[in-house]
Amino acid sequence: MIIVKAIIKTEAPLSIAMPVAQGSRENAYENFPLLARGINEEGEKQYTGYLPATTVRGFLRRGIVLEDMKEAAANNSHYKLNQAYAELIGQDAASEQQAGDIDLAALKDTREGSPVLDLFGSGLGIKSRLRVSHFLPSHNVLPDPITGTRKDLDDNEDAFNLIDENEKSEFYERSEANTKRARAASQLDGLRRKSRNAQRKGDETTELEVQITAAEALVKKYEAVMGDMQNSSRTILTHYALAAGLELEGKLVIENPKERDIGLLETGLNALSLFPILGAQSARGCGEISGTFDCIKDGVLFKRITIGGFEAAKVDVF
Repeated sequence: MIIVKAIIKTEAPLSIAMPVAQGSRENAYENFPLLARGINEEGEKQYTGYLPATTVRGFLRRGIVLEDMKEAAANNSHYKLNQAYAELIGQDAASEQQAGDIDLAALKDTREGSPVLDLFGSGLGIKSRLRVSHFLPSHNVLPDPITGTRKDLDDNEDAFNLIDENEKSEFYERSEANTKRARAASQLDGLRRKSRNAQRKGDETTELEVQITAAEALVKKYEAVMGDMQNSSRTILTHYALAAGLELEGKLVIENPKERDIGLLETGLNALSLFPILGAQSARGCGEISGTFDCIKDGVLFKRITIGGFEAAKVDVF
């Protein structure tokens, strides 16, 4: 077994946006991932933000496969669609086979022929030999709100004065409708939250549903006035991020290691070092990271991979 002890440092705020499953717990941090860690003196669960294993694992896999895809394309041996799905996504028709349907001889050949599938696995058919942990701060840390503003045309007077005069009245009409739509949408969100809370408590929601229907109609009315451009132009934008300067600790574990495994990880980590951006809101200054990955076998450190800075990874062999 090879254990890779890793420390990822947030060089910029780290914003993670995870899909929210229907019916899942709502929290004040929207869809930033939180996990419970510890209980306070009052017996309440304590939560921390973290970097999900899937974010790190997914980047490494893509970095490895894309490098191979580029090499294959340069040799005019482009990936077939099934191969791209299997290696890049980890999903294809064969990967959905049940255990009893798997041809063990074919499975062995697949593992030998595809180092990526052998290490990362694929669906139900090929078990992964790589385990990746979540990356956690040493102490519980909650994400901070980061707020910005998206401006409209008339926020720049010089640009607005250069617009066709006949179009300006259309702008003013849309701008007024946009303000009213935003107000109605905010009211609608509040009513929906009240309704969900009432349903969880088993309370009557008939009156709330009537108000929700009315608010939905009002939003649609103002959207119709806005025409084709129904997204708000001037609005307050908020996302959540872990602070810059945090160290997040985690591990990668390779079971039944093979000589080629560390080389694959080096390729993935080099891709991350050349473009050390994880998570969401990268266009707004989030996501840059750096890190060290210590490779240990039988309790002995044999390689350290240092990433970050938009430069090639540095590899030290011991």
